[in-house]
Amino acid sequence: MLTDKTLTFATANLFNFIAPPDAFYEFNNIYEEEAWLGKCQWTADQLSTLNADIVGLQEVFSIGQARSLCEQLGYPHFVTVEQPHVESDYIYSKPVVAIASKYPITHVQKVTPPIEQCQGYPNTLPEFSRHPIHVIIDVPELGEFSVYVCHLKSQRPTEGDHPDLDNPILGSWLSSQQRGWEAVMLRLFMEAAYKKAPKPTVLLGDMNQAISSDTTGYLVKQVRQQESGLILKDSWDLFDASEQSRPATHYHFANGNVLDYVLMSQEFHTDSDVSMADIVRYQTLDSHLINPIYERDKFASDHAFVAVTARFVL
Repeated sequence: MLTDKTLTFATANLFNFIAPPDAFYEFNNIYEEEAWLGKCQWTADQLSTLNADIVGLQEVFSIGQARSLCEQLGYPHFVTVEQPHVESDYIYSKPVVAIASKYPITHVQKVTPPIEQCQGYPNTLPEFSRHPIHVIIDVPELGEFSVYVCHLKSQRPTEGDHPDLDNPILGSWLSSQQRGWEAVMLRLFMEAAYKKAPKPTVLLGDMNQAISSDTTGYLVKQVRQQESGLILKDSWDLFDASEQSRPATHYHFANGNVLDYVLMSQEFHTDSDVSMADIVRYQTLDSHLINPIYERDKFASDHAFVAVTARFVL
């Protein structure tokens, strides 16, 4: 029976969310107080517009400030699993991911390389560039949901120890290889968790590449059908958007790309025997990317925020 019970999941790349006087990457990348307050207000306005129940966040440097902002917006539950790296003094690198929820988070876990599943293969697993988060969220009347947040390796070429010897082709390949490993390791981790305790599962993330690619595509690629195994699909494909073109979530000059995704397990697939929800809304907040208004968007993220709403059939 179709119910009025809904859940909205969102993914939001906050873009260098760091409070002054700390700096991101370089010593002079420090927000003036006006810019910082403007960035917080813009972010709050976007999240309020989406009004999601569960939000995955990327590019968080200032964890305390992000937690406080989310609490003010009605998200009392907020977790991270690691700290951003401090290069020196007040200069930070390697931001972290976080998750904010209106409902209790009953389990928190850092996603780590699935060493046990890769035994017997002649490869050494790399570490994640940014560890994804795995949480269990208990939603009244609907039960437990398994939610992941990730930010896969960027497309910037990997730099060597000797910049004067850097080769852009090699650097680009190493970056792609790392991103591909992260997609595969995340999928294997998710499959193992689902096999151990099947739950409706959602992955929120900035994949830094389209999931139709040969690297990040392994998150959704069906190698073989397993009736009891985890099957992830892009929520856009689950939403009836036949008369719409998919909005880009990031632009490189004039070229738009979809980098930010909400991937969902078979409990959200209408053609699945275990289906329990229909996807009734897919929202991309992209006006600051395609039609920016300076006064409103001068402190905006360089990504669109994406939200997906599921209505439950119980």
